[in-house]
Amino acid sequence: MLTFAQGGKIIIEMTSDEGEKYFFETPVKPEGTVEQYMNKVDDEMKKSLHVITKRAVYGYAKEDRIPWISKQLGMVALVGTQIWWTFSVEDVFRRVSSGDKHAMKNELAKETSDLNDLIAFVRTDLDNLLRKVVNTLIILDVHARDMVDAFVRDSILSAKAFAWESQLRFYWDLIHDDVKIRQCTGQLDYAYEYQGLNGRLVITPLTDRCVMTLTTALTFKLGGSPAGPAGTGKTETVKDLAKGLALRCVVTCCGDQDYKAMAVIFSGLI
Repeated sequence: MLTFAQGGKIIIEMTSDEGEKYFFETPVKPEGTVEQYMNKVDDEMKKSLHVITKRAVYGYAKEDRIPWISKQLGMVALVGTQIWWTFSVEDVFRRVSSGDKHAMKNELAKETSDLNDLIAFVRTDLDNLLRKVVNTLIILDVHARDMVDAFVRDSILSAKAFAWESQLRFYWDLIHDDVKIRQCTGQLDYAYEYQGLNGRLVITPLTDRCVMTLTTALTFKLGGSPAGPAGTGKTETVKDLAKGLALRCVVTCCGDQDYKAMAVIFSGLI
């Protein structure tokens, strides 16, 4: 939802279905046709979220994690946390190569402590919006902790190991001044589509493999076609990947029983 100000002359704010909101860095004037000014709104959404994300990522190391989370938009808290987790793990690999044999175990202890802090925080009296953010962060933190635990167990001590390369890794690229997402040989851009607080799926080894296949295909400008029985999470996995990339995902349900429904779908797409 958009917020208009000055008697409808400018658009200053965007609000999610859950009630989370943020201000545009530069207000948008609703001038011209609907298509023209909605494109301007779309561009300003991405520019504003880029600025907000950069500010949050650079501020992460300057304060404690819980107060930092409390100040951020949901999607910004998620991507900022993932960027710094990637940096922390790769810093551990650098320390291990320099002779610190206990670096990975120390990282595991730190991540376990951070996860316990989030669990304690979510049990306090939080507003609904912040609680949704923390719940989603706990899902990501559990996966991050489990991955580092596996690295300790399997003695993964190099950033070149497939166990690390196969992870969906988030970086703040200083050259491009933007978020870059890497997995195996693939690299994707963060799209800055406002996600609101729509939650994330629990990450399993199977969804990890599905995501790795899809990101590799996308890197080579190909598509993906998850197959399997109904209700096993194929669509939800694709939607969850889109949330991670901050990319718009449109789900179209096409059945072969009702030709009228198909006509409505295609008329909406054209």
